[in-house]
Amino acid sequence: MSHSPRPTQELLCINAEKVYDWVILENTVRQLVSAEELDIDRELDDVKHLSTRFILTDEHGKPLGPNAEVKVKEVDKREEKTFVIDGALVTLEKVSFVKVFFIVIEFRGVKEHSPFVFTSRPIRIEAHESLFLCAPEGTRLVVRITDLDGSAKLNFFDDCLKSVDVTLTTCQSIQAVADVTIEVKADFCHPRDILTEQCSTPVIPPQCPVIFPGHDH
Repeated sequence: MSHSPRPTQELLCINAEKVYDWVILENTVRQLVSAEELDIDRELDDVKHLSTRFILTDEHGKPLGPNAEVKVKEVDKREEKTFVIDGALVTLEKVSFVKVFFIVIEFRGVKEHSPFVFTSRPIRIEAHESLFLCAPEGTRLVVRITDLDGSAKLNFFDDCLKSVDVTLTTCQSIQAVADVTIEVKADFCHPRDILTEQCSTPVIPPQCPVIFPGHDH
């Protein structure tokens, strides 16, 4: 049976995520973390030039890459509100949610003339937030942390660390999305050529023509 050749382009149906709204939002959260939560097994009171760094991780303490998605849970029913934007009436939804993520605190300094480094166990952070989005029924929230910064205030009692006041500022990408099936006209992909190492031409050792075979030959 003969088959007609496949066209270079074809109308395709593809499952994708449609973005209904997208904002970049900055949020600050403060949390008191006890020394027990940090699991610090070393004394910090005699560490000089002590500094802290915050690292976004999963619940097991594994660092996450840029734009890591974090868990969110909506806590209230979405409420509609009408805004006038550029002279047009636009209905948006008030979305309230709890964002849950994990960090570790890295302590660095100098102790007894030697470098000092200590990393805490993962700390669970919860942040309550709300904002207006184009988020009709059937959409879901996708929150990604694009940047993380903060400060830590160490609280000592009798030269022992008791707790840390953590202030975190996150930059986050918040999207309202839904799964859709779209129709596109596209080219088919083809595999690339395999990369191989080419054998070079054999190298002939340099000769000494003045000596051999000489000028008489």
